[in-house]
Parts: sequence; C-alpha cells; structure tokens
Amino acid sequence: MENIADVVWTGPWWKNRGIRNLNFCIALVLMTSAINGYDSSVLNGIQIMPEWENDFKQPNSTTRGMIVAAQTFGALIGLPFAPLLSDGIGRRKALCLGSAIMCGGVILQAMATGVVHFVASRILVGIGLCFATNSAPLLVTELAYPTQRAPITAMYNSSWYIGSIISAWITYATLKTLQGSTWAWRIPSILQACPSLVQCILIWFVPESPR
Repeated sequence: MENIADVVWTGPWWKNRGIRNLNFCIALVLMTSAINGYDSSVLNGIQIMPEWENDFKQPNSTTRGMIVAAQTFGALIGLPFAPLLSDGIGRRKALCLGSAIMCGGVILQAMATGVVHFVASRILVGIGLCFATNSAPLLVTELAYPTQRAPITAMYNSSWYIGSIISAWITYATLKTLQGSTWAWRIPSILQACPSLVQCILIWFVPESPR
C-alpha cells in the first residue's frame, strides 16, 4: 500500500492547480470572519455620527446598550439551531442560509427609521451571523489541504480584523464626506450586505465538506 506521505504535495501551493483552486474556494469561506469583524465595528462607527443620532432622536445610553446587545440576542436565538443545521443540511447550505439572513437584516438596518426597527434588524443579523460563523470555520478546517490546515485555520480568526479595519475606514469616509446626510450611516450598513451576497452566490462553487 502506498504511503500517504508519498502522495502529499509539499511544494508551493500556487504551483499545484488543485490546491490553488481549493484555496480560492476557502478564501470565500474565510470572508465570514471578515464579515463578522465588519459587523462588530460598523455599529461603533455609525453610533458616533450626528446624522444617526438625529435620525434616532438622540437615544440615551440604555437604548444604545440595547441596540448593541441586539446582535448578541439574535445569536443566542440561533445558537440551539446552528449546529443542527450545519450537520443536518451541510456546511455550505447552512453558510448560505446565514448569509441570506444577514443580507435581509442589513437591508432592514439600512432602511431603519426608528429604534424598534433598528433593533429588530440587528437581531436578524445576529441570527444570520450565528448560522454562518458556526459552519464557516468547520468548512475551512475540513476542506484545507493537510499540510496547510494549521495556517489556513489560523487565518480564519485573523480575518476578523480585515473586516473591522474596512468598516472603520468606510464609516470615517462617509462621516467626512456626507455630513448632514442620512446616507452617512446608511451607506456603511448597505455595504455590509455585499460580501454576504457574494457568498450566497458563489458558495455553490465551493466543494462540500467531506464530513
């Protein structure tokens, strides 16, 4: 019987077409962590905008705390179902479902005209994030080539900061260029849906987990 070590590719990954294509697929899944980072930071950015404060009638600290916590409430609602979905319908479908729910929540967030509306959208985003972040790291770990599994898995959590930094710069840009406009905080919210929408469309080109 052939030794497994004899068939494992040990050269540069970009010189192996199969591993190269696999890593491009995994990069799409890694976006989930960046999306989480974006979502975690965008709320901090838009809450300091005078335009957001005016649209929501200068919310007090209690209301702001409820808005921030709403995403966590949503995640808690989705928590009992996330592993069942991930194992039951597969990692890809669970990730796609989570991304689709996030898209819906982000659209509601961008359209929000009151605190209740905004909180409801944040809860929906939290449910979607729970489903996506439950299945994505599993899919990354299970798809990664054996010799690259450790570094690629480590990249998952590190990707959070990419999304967070992008969010910070986008909110800074809209704060400076759209002063006095409600779009100063709505545009960062709308842009949050873009990577989730990309995932919903392209996830079907990613191989399903062998497990």
